[in-house]
Amino acid sequence: MSGNEGKARWTRVTEAISFDDAREIHALLRACLLEDEVARLRDEFADSPLIVQGSTGQPVENPLLGAIRNATALRAKLLGSIAIDANDLERSAAGRRLFSQRYA
Repeated sequence: MSGNEGKARWTRVTEAISFDDAREIHALLRACLLEDEVARLRDEFADSPLIVQGSTGQPVENPLLGAIRNATALRAKLLGSIAIDANDLERSAAGRRLFSQRYA
């Protein structure tokens, strides 16, 4: 499972949308790398317990859950910064407005 999700997203988005801004390309690249990181973290977590032993022996949430949440949130923020629609095939309505304002 790991390693192909980011490449698949990159291909879907870049085949559907033309980017003229290097910052947007960088944000998309980082989001795609995070896509792979999230997949690796989920693979690792699949065989791990939800609750693990903390430093003083107390039960705590598996730290992988926090890492997955953080990476997922950052990926969403990066994709939102370039206004990619959830289906990756077009810019969202807000993204189209921003694109029109920027390049009109």
